[in-house]
Amino acid sequence: MGSTFPQVNLSLIVDKALSIPVMYDLYPGSIVDVSALKNTIKKLSDQGISDYTLIMDHSLFSTANIEELVANDMSFIIPPASNLKGFREAISAIHYSIDDPQFLELYHKEPLFVMPTTIDVGEMELKGYAFYDQRREQQERNSFYKRLYDVVERLKAVNLKPWMDPAVVFREIAKRDARFIEWQVVDNRFEVAIRKNAVSHNVNKMGKFILLFHGELTWEQCLSLYRGKDILEEGFDILKNDVDLMPENVRNDSGLRGYLFIAFLALILRMALMQMMADAGLTRKYSVEGILTELEKIKLMILPDGQKMATEITKKQREILNALNLCP
Repeated sequence: MGSTFPQVNLSLIVDKALSIPVMYDLYPGSIVDVSALKNTIKKLSDQGISDYTLIMDHSLFSTANIEELVANDMSFIIPPASNLKGFREAISAIHYSIDDPQFLELYHKEPLFVMPTTIDVGEMELKGYAFYDQRREQQERNSFYKRLYDVVERLKAVNLKPWMDPAVVFREIAKRDARFIEWQVVDNRFEVAIRKNAVSHNVNKMGKFILLFHGELTWEQCLSLYRGKDILEEGFDILKNDVDLMPENVRNDSGLRGYLFIAFLALILRMALMQMMADAGLTRKYSVEGILTELEKIKLMILPDGQKMATEITKKQREILNALNLCP
């Protein structure tokens, strides 16, 4: 398999009643139609599971897929494909209105703008939620501008040799940022300029995203469930994109699947805790990380006589434990 992994698509299936993941499946990247999901759905039926939500990658988005899923009344969450006409129109619309205070919500103690939206998919009108995360926008801006600066500086530093093809060299250095840069060769050097309109168009989309859904789902359910898929997918991305950082024994297909299985188990625990927090009304005051950080300060000491004694519990820790109905 070498240092790269084949392209795959990922689906995550969540039990709606328990709000925890019960299954995930990987599909070859070449499979993008709804038939790829039929084996997964059959597995669920064989286990007697009927109340579930499919959380799918945007690569599985197509009009035919959506029409078949809706026709079978399947609950699902999926981001729209960026080349969908309705998506471009929706993103343009929310750009000018989503930061209105009437759409302000709080998610894990952080401000988030959430606006209901609809997008035409074929002959259907699919419901969704548009999100605007200002903190995410700033992170994306910083990452983008730093990367763009680094690419421009690398291009300027190149001393082109006669046997080099400038177009090939440019593509190898610029990669996904090639569309933001104009270039020409003068005296065996790249002269580059930033495409301002392309950069502006890209920056305007940062921090904004849309999740489409079918079924009865709130914006919080859509967001938390989809981010649960992201957590699992992140494990795969680490291996796929940064495989050289991983131990030798996981640089193969079985290692990948084992790594994902551990990530899946961790995701079950995380989402179960998120549901407990939501039921206890803690989500507006604490994040998952915040609660774990606070509770990990509690230590259990074992005395020489074998007696166990916990360290003193703070007021904040007591509040969390009582809300979650956990023994201190």
